[in-house]
Amino acid sequence: MKTEFEKLSDVSINEIIDLVNDVFSDYVIPIKWDVLSFELDVKENSISLKDSYVMKIDGEKIGFCVNAIRPHHARIDAFGIKRDYRGKGFGSALLDYCIDSLKWKEAKDISLEVAEGDVAASFYEKHGFRVRRTLISHYVNEKVGSKPYSFEKAVMDEIYDTAVLNMKEKSRFPNWQREPMTLKLSDGRYNHNFLKDKNENVGYVVWGTNREGAYVIDAAPKDFEKYDEFFKRILSSIQDSLSLEKIIIMNVPENDPLNKAALSSGMKPFFRQWEMVRF
Repeated sequence: MKTEFEKLSDVSINEIIDLVNDVFSDYVIPIKWDVLSFELDVKENSISLKDSYVMKIDGEKIGFCVNAIRPHHARIDAFGIKRDYRGKGFGSALLDYCIDSLKWKEAKDISLEVAEGDVAASFYEKHGFRVRRTLISHYVNEKVGSKPYSFEKAVMDEIYDTAVLNMKEKSRFPNWQREPMTLKLSDGRYNHNFLKDKNENVGYVVWGTNREGAYVIDAAPKDFEKYDEFFKRILSSIQDSLSLEKIIIMNVPENDPLNKAALSSGMKPFFRQWEMVRF
């Protein structure tokens, strides 16, 4: 049996997408990449295709490890093995190979996400990962009924600078999805707005729409004591501007003030993940 590890940079995008979609077809929330969403994710999440791998057994592509790298830390963006090859040691071999490659990139920590209670968590624990916190997804499907803000197109560098400051001075604890660099690299993919109240800039929101409604990526007020009220008014602003009710926000860290704001705004949790980390 011949085992090979091929860099994703040497594999066609369509092959990558087909493999990922096949492996994740039975996941609790199935992942469905297409070429555009894959390319946007690569940019936004700092995915390094030359440091990500496909595992081949006797020439057949059976698994993948998609790695994102930033200074001193890394994230396994996606990892999986085809159903027929699970439980046979191939996942461990692939994960060990990826961990070793990330060590050479001087990553001091490696993070990943797994559905809360998923048996995969035990697999990752055997490889040195530990649960750091819970990431909670929320939704609202009824009118929030709060006074809306007016939107103003934001300058991306200003959002980035504000997000950096919030991490350093205002007790923000964002996950990879909400790190300042992620927000900066998402320019052009989502709506990036400042919120205006009586012509005063009171904060920012990064958000977008899809077939099912709207979604919020991140939001933060200038006055953190008003975070709950600020976020509730954002939801109302989006609902009013689009004449819709359904809004979701995915994977909010339990220890970040955005999570409390989502709950206080009447959003309901519907999915929980564990953020796991290996130092």
